[in-house]
Formats: sequence, structure tokens, C-alpha cells
Amino acid sequence: MKKLAYLFPFCLLLIITSCKDDVEIPSSTQLPTFSLQADAVAVAEGTYILKAEGKSAYGGAKLRKAEFYKGDEKIGEMEIAPYTFEYPVTENIPDQELSFHAVLTDVVGNSVKSNTVTAKVKVLPIRIEAENATLKGLAKVATDQETRRSSSNQAKVGAIDNADSGIDAMIEIRTAGEYVIRVAAGTGFNDTSHKIYVDDKVSEAQIYTIPNRGWNTWQTFDLVFDLEVGSHKISIRRNSGYGELDYLEYSKL
Repeated sequence: MKKLAYLFPFCLLLIITSCKDDVEIPSSTQLPTFSLQADAVAVAEGTYILKAEGKSAYGGAKLRKAEFYKGDEKIGEMEIAPYTFEYPVTENIPDQELSFHAVLTDVVGNSVKSNTVTAKVKVLPIRIEAENATLKGLAKVATDQETRRSSSNQAKVGAIDNADSGIDAMIEIRTAGEYVIRVAAGTGFNDTSHKIYVDDKVSEAQIYTIPNRGWNTWQTFDLVFDLEVGSHKISIRRNSGYGELDYLEYSKL
């Protein structure tokens, strides 16, 4: 009983202290402060990081939650600082603009909206393996040991040996503008070149020359085309010599 008598004043002190802490938080028309930071670019199919910092009007960490929004859509909330939110980017239209803001609420219900941050969507290059394209003329897929060791996806398209030989690949353009078509090609012969054109416009073909560095030694060539929204056919054909293809990629400038 003596031990309980000693403990009673201590417990009472704890209760009084806890109540005192709650009482010290008055209602106030003074708002918390809140700011939001993020990059200006959001990479498609990646993670976009939103970093928010806030402070209550009472000078302490008396904050309840931070809610995050994309436009008018709530995308999540956090109740414990640091308020760092990861947004999975599902948008895949190049240069599409996204806007974000956050709302901070303190323990007595005061809320404040942060600044708005904007980001443009960047879509990373989309790759098409040559062996997955439509083969034309004499072109054929190779998967020999050396090819598997050195080539993307362990395969290539060779025997691009006459004017009808090469590949056709369909691409989808979601926003108009200039696009880079990158081709990975190789050759074991001198004076080898390919031509590349869009939507069967052979007269507008661009030509790239492939230095002779041996078979399965891949070199990349960047060609720029102005493309409208929609589906387009990319054609690569022999122009001279004898070459091979590993892949092509396209991305917006």
C-alpha cells in the first residue's frame, strides 16, 4: 500500500501535464505555413517525388496531416513528417503538363494550401527489336552464339543484302513534333549504308553510312523526323553494301 501511495502523486502529475499540453493549443485564425518542391520533369513509368515542408502557427510540430493532389484529384496523404510523397507516373504523352499541390492541416483544424508545382512528362526512348519488326526481302533473324552475346535481346536481323531487304516497324506518336529515330546497325564490309524513311515516302529517305567495324559490333545513328500524331511506318532498307540491324528506338526531341 505504501508503494501505491507513492505512485499516486506521480501518476497525477503525468495526467495534469498531458492535459496542460492539450490546453496550451488554442484555436487560432493564424494559418500554418507550407511549401512544396519537385522537379520540372516527370519521367513516364517512373516515380515523381513531391517534398513538402510545413510548420504550425504555434511554432512546434503540431501538424495533423499533409494531403497531396494532382490537379483536383487527391493522390495520397501522410500523417508523419517528413512529407515526401512518391507519385507513380502513368501518363505517357510527351510534354504533357502535370500540376501538383498539397494541403496541410494542423491539430486544431487550420488548413493551408501549398504552392503549385508543374512538371512536363518525358517519355523515355521506346525500343523496337529488329527481329520483332516485319522482315522484308532477304532479311532474316540470326541467333548464333556471337549474336546472343553481343546483341540486344540476343538476336539481330542480317542479310540486308539487296534494295528490297530490311525491316518495317510501326510506331505510335502521341504528340506532334520532331522525333529522333536511333538505329543500331553494323557491318563487316566497306561502303555500307542504309536508308530510312517514313510512311513509304522513299523520296524523303535519310541515309546513314556504317563504318566497317566487324559483324556484331553495333553502332548507333540518330536521324530526326517531323511526325504528326498517329501511327507511322518506319522503313529501313539497304542502300549499299551489306549490313545488319540490332534495334531501333524513337523519342521526342
